[in-house]
Amino acid sequence: MNNKRQFQRVLFNHDASLTCNGHQWSTNVIDLSLRGLSCTKPKNVTFEIDQLMTLSIQLAQEQVIIMEAVLIHNEDGVLGMRCTRIDINSISELRRLVQLNLADEALLQRDIEHLALSLPKF
Repeated sequence: MNNKRQFQRVLFNHDASLTCNGHQWSTNVIDLSLRGLSCTKPKNVTFEIDQLMTLSIQLAQEQVIIMEAVLIHNEDGVLGMRCTRIDINSISELRRLVQLNLADEALLQRDIEHLALSLPKF
């Protein structure tokens, strides 16, 4: 697969839950960025490209990242998703998580600028 990522991903092995069409599955986050993530594909389920899902990552009792995401690839047991909606508390937690795991502050700043440019104009 050709890597077209504009955002720096950080490795992040963590349990999460995936909800789609009223069903919920356990998954494991493989890596994430400010704009998307990769996770393991739950067994015995079929997902379609462009399908909307909700992913919840419980970091600690009071810390959770909840995002709506669209499936952009499904290959070799790995789901690749692009975040389409995230609340302010979740994006703050995600930013902190990426910042802690990304060694270069300049890369984080570049990702924030890319994120701002990629958002729809109102």
